[in-house]
Amino acid sequence: MVTGLQSPAPLVPPHVPRDHPLVTRDYSLYTPPIQRMVDQLAFWIDNQVEGATIYGPSRYGKSSAVDHWVQTLLSERFQNTLPMVVWSHTDAGGANSVGRFYASLLHASKHPLAKATRSPLSRQHMLLERWYSLARRGGGRFLILIIDEAQGMTQREWLWLVELHSLLEKENLRLCVFSIASLQFFDEPMALAMVGGAHVAARFMLSSERFHGIAGLDELACVMAGYDEGTEWPAQSGLSFTAGVATQAWAAGFRLESHVQALHAALVAGIPPNYPGPLEFPMKTIAHCCRHILLRIAGGADWRDVTSPESLSQIVTESGHRQLLALVTATAHLVRRSANSNKS
Repeated sequence: MVTGLQSPAPLVPPHVPRDHPLVTRDYSLYTPPIQRMVDQLAFWIDNQVEGATIYGPSRYGKSSAVDHWVQTLLSERFQNTLPMVVWSHTDAGGANSVGRFYASLLHASKHPLAKATRSPLSRQHMLLERWYSLARRGGGRFLILIIDEAQGMTQREWLWLVELHSLLEKENLRLCVFSIASLQFFDEPMALAMVGGAHVAARFMLSSERFHGIAGLDELACVMAGYDEGTEWPAQSGLSFTAGVATQAWAAGFRLESHVQALHAALVAGIPPNYPGPLEFPMKTIAHCCRHILLRIAGGADWRDVTSPESLSQIVTESGHRQLLALVTATAHLVRRSANSNKS
């Protein structure tokens, strides 16, 4: 029997409900990069582009934006519920087939018979009918398809999508395809486009825009204020995440947003040496840090200790911040080498 060793207390204290969003991490905060993404999509919709690409590093918040915010914010902007299908692409490996491709899109389109056994041609007809119905429901002859994790699309899948696009076009229904792709900072989105060939790129990917991380004190403050004011749990309780979890600290005047400068300094200090990328931070890192701060305070730690420079530095380190930034800029030296070669 081992004695004399004291295990550290668990991060989630016993009194915090296990279904609290901070525990399950099942929540999404509105951020300035999400708003910029929605503004860009709205611009493309207004200009009736056939397709475009939003690209950026992994863990920066693209999928959260697609899953929780895009349809709502776009519908508010256009004062109408836009007909939209969101497809989170998964790599089927060697099992990829046109039938599976149609089945996946049927599932994303919430077709009641998406899992039914059908021939590929029958599935194609079911999908087209479903998309006609969604477009009519939206009051026009227009449908948006958002493909999340589009960097995993194969050449065959792009070509199958071109065929669907052409069939819809013959029926005077306009399909607008927005690809959401995880690319490193110095990767070019055109390389993604060319996976399907020039005609795929010309149809779906002539326009592109980078999804940004959280940049500067103002944007970081906006995110941190979301925990103080822009969240609520339980529903209809009037309690934000900060108020509901760090109850005593909240009553004493603690606000997460008040510590934005200290957290920003810790994030900057955690940047890898010779970091070549832009000074903006992944939502994964920021969400980890804010969650950790609030749960430690909920467990009885003094908020002054938890938000000290030493504590925040440790929290940022434990989030994997430095490693993630190193990964998303891993191609920088290759880009610089290529640029120098072209000059010579």
